[in-house]
Amino acid sequence: MHWRVEGNRERRDERTKRKREKEKVQMPSLKVPYFVKLSLFVGWAAYGVLPTLHWTYVMGGFDNSMVKMFIPRVIGMYLITGTAFAIYAFKIPERWFPGKMDYIGHSHQWWHLLILGALYFWHNSGMMYVQYRMNHGCANTMRIF
Repeated sequence: MHWRVEGNRERRDERTKRKREKEKVQMPSLKVPYFVKLSLFVGWAAYGVLPTLHWTYVMGGFDNSMVKMFIPRVIGMYLITGTAFAIYAFKIPERWFPGKMDYIGHSHQWWHLLILGALYFWHNSGMMYVQYRMNHGCANTMRIF
């Protein structure tokens, strides 16, 4: 039983050593508080909401069939990317299973898979949009303001 405790301690010491080496390599100017990084990423993601709201208004709101088709796709894309961000930010699998998700199943890997899924979903949404435009043409009731 004693050898297991020593092995865990050695692994933990090795991880701490690697973390300190990483910190030495990072540029001091890039070390910003966590809330600044979080605010930047949330703001960047929210930046797409304003054009979507404007597009919804220009197209006549939720009475328009294209808006009814496309807005759920936008919301779905944001849900997938939001889930990816939450998993990555809160270190979901490795928080619950420390040391067991170091190589396979790490939150960064789940983030990549979910972002890939969101891009595929968004690509399909774009194809639906093109198909709708090919079949229905442009709306003649659009207003700018």
